[in-house]
Amino acid sequence: MRALIIGIGQCGTKIADLFALVDFEALAINTSKGDLEYLKHIPPDRRVLIGESLTGGKGVNANPILGREAMKRDLPMVMRKINSIIGFEDVDIFFLTFGFGGGTGAGGTPVLAQTLKEEYPDSLVVAIGALPLREEGIRPTINAAITIDKLSKIADSIIAIDNNKLKETGDDISRAYERINYTIVERIASLLALVDVPGEQTLDASDLKFVLKAFGSFATVGYAKADASRVKNLSRLIIKSFESEGLYLEANIESALYGLVAIHGPPEVLKASEIFEALDYLTGKIRGKQIFRGFYPDPREREVEVVTLLSGIYESRSIEEIVKRAKEYAKAFMEAKEEAENKKRELLRGLPDFDDIYPSTSGEEPLPDVGSQNPDRKGRA
Repeated sequence: MRALIIGIGQCGTKIADLFALVDFEALAINTSKGDLEYLKHIPPDRRVLIGESLTGGKGVNANPILGREAMKRDLPMVMRKINSIIGFEDVDIFFLTFGFGGGTGAGGTPVLAQTLKEEYPDSLVVAIGALPLREEGIRPTINAAITIDKLSKIADSIIAIDNNKLKETGDDISRAYERINYTIVERIASLLALVDVPGEQTLDASDLKFVLKAFGSFATVGYAKADASRVKNLSRLIIKSFESEGLYLEANIESALYGLVAIHGPPEVLKASEIFEALDYLTGKIRGKQIFRGFYPDPREREVEVVTLLSGIYESRSIEEIVKRAKEYAKAFMEAKEEAENKKRELLRGLPDFDDIYPSTSGEEPLPDVGSQNPDRKGRA
């Protein structure tokens, strides 16, 4: 299958750059010229600067209105670049990577997603977005909630990554962000690498597209990996991939409609009884009861890798907290704004206009010539 990764904004282009590192087709779109130049793996001819007439190439300072306007203004240029990359070969899935709390990503991603849905109706559009940290405050939280609302009406699925998982790693901030970005790429890349690959039971592109075509709901990608010599019970490793420690989104997996599980490792470890024990458990746990599966015995492998995709999720604590806090922030802000406007009106009430204080010169006799009233000038030519 063919996937095109399109990174939008600072967060999104960094993720897309890592996809390019592992040989995926990738495009970077940003309002910041400096951020585009920082990329290491996406070639310069696949980096698109938008909104230069608005921002001078210096970014939008987390303002999604500017991000949206920048994308709208330069959308023809962006689509020409995408069309030139695609050529005559179909794309199965567009993955749009971005940060929910930023300006270019939050504002521009829904605009591009809508256009891609219209221009390529047979392709899926899947948003992969990083949720802001709780400590980041009002603007990123409101940006995230509004963008979630917009994308839920456009995208086929939204894969949300909760950046609050950063705080669990114990790394410094740079390494923490790098790790979570790498994790996103590792999981998606591992999944895509197994699609259409021969195995005992093969996942094909139509299986993945079916699972991801989930009505704008949320999806999450679970992952578990272990040295084959240490795997005593494969069932437990599979279950670990779709429980909280294996996911990067606090979600109620019981609300999921669809699931997909890919298992890759040495043949002697992929025991049928342990695999089906875990899959029966997952089938019984999710609401939709539909699980697609792929088994890939590989004698060259010394590790067991499990990738799990759950979609059609409508219950997520991570998402619910973002939306709840955004509503509280927005309500408090609007109340403070209204109070300030009321105080201003009360303070200034009763003041006259300039016209009430100063006489108008229109329609009145002209002021006398001061010089003509000077007695020393009388009778002088």
